[in-house]
Amino acid sequence: MTNSLENLPPEMQARLAQIMQQAQTGAPPQAPPPPAPPVKPPSLMDHVIALRQEVNALSQQMAANSQVVEAVGGAVGQLYQTFQPSEQSVQSGTYSQDFQNQRISNEDADY
Repeated sequence: MTNSLENLPPEMQARLAQIMQQAQTGAPPQAPPPPAPPVKPPSLMDHVIALRQEVNALSQQMAANSQVVEAVGGAVGQLYQTFQPSEQSVQSGTYSQDFQNQRISNEDADY
């Protein structure tokens, strides 16, 4: 029997040696792992569900984008109003004109 084992490939010889060693120790032989179950291709319903999830995610992104655009537009509008001359400053003139008018009125008071 030893001659017939030597004619086997090395993998088979190692496996047989392992089985014989387990038989001597009294351990039950290990069963090979079961094959993996076959993977089924996705069905049409799986594709529809995935597509609906993508559409939902895109609509949420579009809503967030429009909120950002609206907020930026409001901020730009506030900045624009900050640097626009108000009606009060148009009526009273610029700072230099106010200073000049004040100096003239002080000169008249001395006479």
